[in-house]
This record gives sequence, C-alpha cells and structure tokens, in this order.
Amino acid sequence: MSSTKFGTLATALNVSQVRRTFLAVSALVLMTPLLSDAQSPPMTYAAITDRTVRQYPPLPSLGSAGFQFTDPAFGSKMLRVTDQNTRPDRPGRAFFSPASAETNAWSTDSTKFFVTGEGGEMIPFSFNPTTMVASRMGNTSNGTGGLLLGVDGEPGFSYVDPDLIYGQSGSQIVSYRFSTGVQTALHDVHNCLPGIQTHGVGVSGTKDDQRLLIFVGSTAQNLDTTVYVYDRTLGCRWLNTQTGQVGGQWGPTGAYTGDSGFTLHNARLSKNGKWAKLTDGSGSPAGVYFWNVETLALIPCNVNAFPFCPGHMVTGFNLVIDHRGLTDGLNFGIRPMLTPNSVTQLINPELSPTQFLVDTHPSWNNVQSDEKQPFCTEVYRTDDLVQRAWDGEIICVETDAPAATVWRFAHHRSRVVSFGDQPKANVSQDGRFVLFTSSWGQTLGLQPVADGGGPRDDAFVVQLTPAPTTAPTAPTSLSVR
Repeated sequence: MSSTKFGTLATALNVSQVRRTFLAVSALVLMTPLLSDAQSPPMTYAAITDRTVRQYPPLPSLGSAGFQFTDPAFGSKMLRVTDQNTRPDRPGRAFFSPASAETNAWSTDSTKFFVTGEGGEMIPFSFNPTTMVASRMGNTSNGTGGLLLGVDGEPGFSYVDPDLIYGQSGSQIVSYRFSTGVQTALHDVHNCLPGIQTHGVGVSGTKDDQRLLIFVGSTAQNLDTTVYVYDRTLGCRWLNTQTGQVGGQWGPTGAYTGDSGFTLHNARLSKNGKWAKLTDGSGSPAGVYFWNVETLALIPCNVNAFPFCPGHMVTGFNLVIDHRGLTDGLNFGIRPMLTPNSVTQLINPELSPTQFLVDTHPSWNNVQSDEKQPFCTEVYRTDDLVQRAWDGEIICVETDAPAATVWRFAHHRSRVVSFGDQPKANVSQDGRFVLFTSSWGQTLGLQPVADGGGPRDDAFVVQLTPAPTTAPTAPTSLSVR
C-alpha cells in the first residue's frame, strides 16, 4: 500500500474512533453503555405516524448556511447546510446530498458527512450531533472554502472507523484519513484486469470494511461491464455481464449461471459482502440481478413481470428493500436476495386513493445484522401537489412488520424539475439524521450559467428523534432459589 498527502488541502480535525464498551453490573450482568459510546440505531421514533394529509404550510424563510429552524408541520429540528457562498470561488453553485441514496454519506458517529457540488466535487463537513452545527472541514481560507475530497465519483464512509472514508482514484480503490490528510491506495483494479477502463462510480462496502465494490469496464454510466469486489484478505473477484464469466483470486471461476450480454447502470454490495445487486443499463431480460459473490449464481428479479422488482432499491445484509410500484407508487416491499420472488409488502393497508405519481430513494445505512431497523426515504411528486399522506415528506418506514409504521418528520419543499432537485434522502449510520436536497420551493436563487443556470439546490439535515425509552431498574438485592 502506498500513502500520499491529499493534494495541498488542509487536513481535517482529529476525531477519535468511538467504540461500544460495556460494564458488567452485579450478578444480573446488566450491560450499561458508557457515556462516550456510539448510539445504537433506534427502532422507533417520536414522530407523527398518522395518515392525515398535511398540506404545505407557508414556506419558512431561511437564513444562510448554518441556519436552524423547526419544520412547521411536523416539528422536527432542521439545518440548512449549504448556501450560495459555500464555495467562495464558485458563488451561486448548487449543492446536493449524494446522487445515490445507497451511498454511505455519514461517519459512524455522525460527526462527519459529505455533500456534492454541481461541478462534481465532494465536500466534507464536520457535524456536532448534539448542537446540529455543521462546518466546512480543512483550511476555510484556501480559496475553495475548505477541504475537497480528491476522489472520482461518490465515496463512502467506513462502517467501522469514523475517521476514514473510501473512494476511487483512477483504477485504484483508496482510503482517506481525515485526521492526517493522507490518502492510501488499497488496491489497483489493473492488478487483476490489466488495462480495463475505469471512471468515477460509487464505492460500497461491508459493515466490517472487509470488502469493497465498484463497477468498471467503460468511461460512462450504463456502459460498464464488470462488477469488481476487493476483499482485503483474499484479493480481487469480478463478474463480467457481457461475457458471462467470473474470475479473480478467490472463489469458483468460469461461466456463471444466468443472463449475460448486458451492461451496468449500478452495482452495490450487501452489508455482509455476500451479495452484489446489479441494475441493468442496456435492456437485459430481467433488469435487476443478485450475484451470490462467493458462487457462480446470478439470480434475476424481473422489473416488468413477477416478482416485480422496479424502482430504487437498497440492500441490507441478506434482504433488499424497494418500492415495487405494483399497485401503488409507495408499495414498499422487502425480500431475500437469495429468493427475491418471496416479497413481503410493508404498507398495509395501502394509501387511498392509490397513485403512481410519486418516487422515492430508500436509504438503509443504519441497518444492523438483524435487519430490523427502519429505512428512510423521501417522497416527491413532479407536480408538487400534496394529495395523500407522505407526499413531499421525509419519512422512515418500519421493516419488522407486515403492516409497517411510517414516521413522518418534515416536508422537504423541493420542486423536482430535474434530477438534481430530487431530495435523495440519506440516513446516518446511527439512524438519527437524514441529509437531503431541496430547491426550497425554488427560492434559493439561480445558478451561474457556467453551472447550467436554473434554480439552485442546497443540502439540508433533519433530525430524527428516537422514541423515549425507560431503562430497567436494577434490584437492590438478589434472592437465591
């Protein structure tokens, strides 16, 4: 591995890794977390759960970046992260949450997140989860307003180390440590596939940071041919959707079982590293596939016929969540990647009247190995109307019930005209915040012509308040029977 300074940009603040530690309490072996421990993701929230239609109230007036306010309809605490001056060298530029809601945009302890700029730059922020104060990292007087991450495409934070983020640089998979400002090359794709074309794509990884996935084979999205998995111990493993072949340094190799001859729109790794979700970019027979990474099996999930796998998806460990769009635009389902025909509908009963004029981007960075944590998303309509519950809202959805509770936190107030306006909610690893994009009713001014013109967007954070819990009281004495 090689290490280099991350350009000439200033290094970030040093945030020590927070790990969960427990103390044994008497013969009951009660386990009590230390005050400095990272928090477990909540299973429930102190938020509205009814299905009352809540129209948009008057649009709250915003202050500049750093302005905090309360959502007038749902009462959640909110933060404006960026404004037209976030990059002083690019005044008026728009800023967004990551383009993919599957991206892990938050550090393990919610003290860092990143946003993207209209120019494709990745901008990390320091964040205080208690005060909800966010600030640019690095040398804020360096002309660009602070640190810019020198990676291609969207990076992804470590699920283990709050000081570490993973990305792609050319043909290399790299890590970047904020406290030292050092970028380290972990692996070069060309070591296994000499000369293969690469470009900036999203990096996804496992909950133990053991495996990382990118997709390669071209210079543009929808043309890539190869899912590429790097295991820190075993090395490389790849699947080529054009040739139908699997190769690499570990696991069985040769012809895989399943469709071939198509290209990739997207690929993501499950949190246990056993599954890769492949989204077709060129009209394959099924449209969505799940590769059992340790085998030669490519399992189809048809987007147009049973079991109906359309819409944006997000992987857990062995389960995947999507909005099926089968009988309603918010017909969320959860299914095993091994047997994707077996799907459990989460919204029961469905909203009335049923409609299809909505879209969502599920985010599940808070998922744990039991896969019972809520996922979070936004609901948006291109007509910007509110006709049913959840229209225009940031919500989280229970996953551990066939009739899921839906918690409602805020109106995102984004008028979706282009892809950039889509809110793309991104939940923190501790399940206590959502980062999202908004045009704020197209009241944020206009972008420079050099950036494409049109209404600006900014990044916002909404707090997801956990439901109160009552800790058990330890007995003063024990009786022995």
